Amino acid sequence: MDDLIEKSFPFIAALPPHLRDALRAQSMLKTLENRQVLVPGGAECAYLPFVLEGVLRIYKVSEAGKEVTLYRIEQGESCILSATCILNGGSFPAIAEAEQHTQILLLPAPLLSRLVEEDSACRRFIFDQYARRLDAVLTLVEEVTFHHMDMRIAAFLLRNATESGAAVSITHGEIAAELGTSREVVTRILADFESDKVISTSRGKITILKRAALKERMGVPAIM
Repeated sequence: MDDLIEKSFPFIAALPPHLRDALRAQSMLKTLENRQVLVPGGAECAYLPFVLEGVLRIYKVSEAGKEVTLYRIEQGESCILSATCILNGGSFPAIAEAEQHTQILLLPAPLLSRLVEEDSACRRFIFDQYARRLDAVLTLVEEVTFHHMDMRIAAFLLRNATESGAAVSITHGEIAAELGTSREVVTRILADFESDKVISTSRGKITILKRAALKERMGVPAIM
């Protein structure tokens, strides 16, 4: 397990011996199953999670029950919202949930503060995570603010299917949760796409028939 931890997070392997020993002694491994919640909204941030395998989804839920995905954490990544809560105080402002069988290393809050204070490689890792997540959240804000939902759904399908004829295994409800809208809106827009023979749908699966036409729905001219 030490090999997996150090392979996933090289800065840990480079820690001074006393800090590496503290990490081994104080951190703990945790395994989550699909859809298991790690941190509910409003909870105290007692640990910083480092993903060793699997995926954590970080999302918010509105008062009306609509979900929107902020970002995902995969192997070699950590949760910057948790780090912010630990270093600046406050409660966790979202929900962290496993999307599949997921194994994480939990670093206690006091130890994170010590590592950030004493180790430059750890600080660089945290700053890098901040930069990557800020870029992802700014992209989300831009999509929500400036793009119509049909454009956002087209972009979502294109991101998740590599070529025409490729199928995306996902339900209408899951797309709605990803994009922060209702299932009914997603179903209506997908029905429009299907009537124009841009996609075909079946239970839990969407197949792109005309990738160029889907790009046009995003406002991107097709290249002949």
